[in-house]
Amino acid sequence: MKTYLIFFLAFNFAKTSFGQIKNISCDCPKKYYSDIKEDTIFHFLNGKALVVCGYKNPDVPITFSEFVIAVCGHDTIIDFWDATLTCRLKFKKDTLCVEELQNLPIGKNFEYQEIVWTTEQIYFDEQNVIKKLFINKQIRKYNQAEIQSVLKEFERAKFGFDENKSVILNRLFIATISGNKIARKYFGEFEHKFGTLDGAYAEEYGDLREMLGVWDKKQ
Repeated sequence: MKTYLIFFLAFNFAKTSFGQIKNISCDCPKKYYSDIKEDTIFHFLNGKALVVCGYKNPDVPITFSEFVIAVCGHDTIIDFWDATLTCRLKFKKDTLCVEELQNLPIGKNFEYQEIVWTTEQIYFDEQNVIKKLFINKQIRKYNQAEIQSVLKEFERAKFGFDENKSVILNRLFIATISGNKIARKYFGEFEHKFGTLDGAYAEEYGDLREMLGVWDKKQ
């Protein structure tokens, strides 16, 4: 999930401008980067601009990972999005929206679907930068039959970790945000049930726990 450690990103990109077109010099913050070209500049009606510096994924539509956003002309950043995240940027109504995308098992028969998990709105109030986080509360929730299926799957699973346990973990997460208290209990006991996780699986569990914390906070 999101960290606030700044890493050196050795990428070069072509400049793209959005919003009000102006001739403006906008480099990536030199405090954190050297020889890094700005990728995208968003121009605001108050004459300010935001620059995006980082990795553009070869997706259609375009997404970004491991990137920062800064106010043009300033050597500090507004925020950093790490390499584990996939984000889509949209600019509308003089507001930059950073949409964090997640693949979650919310489709028919628990199929994974990519959805917008959170949206961070960045805009100016006069000369001050404002940043607000909104969580997507419209994510499809599990019905009672689906929740009971997930609970039984967890209860029947044996000690030890494999890829199927990752599937159970993700389903428990959705069952938890669907409001089931037993699913929340099982989600919290996951490592006790199957053993200490490491590597990518430990990172996945940590990410989901952080996501649950954001969900609970925004209730």
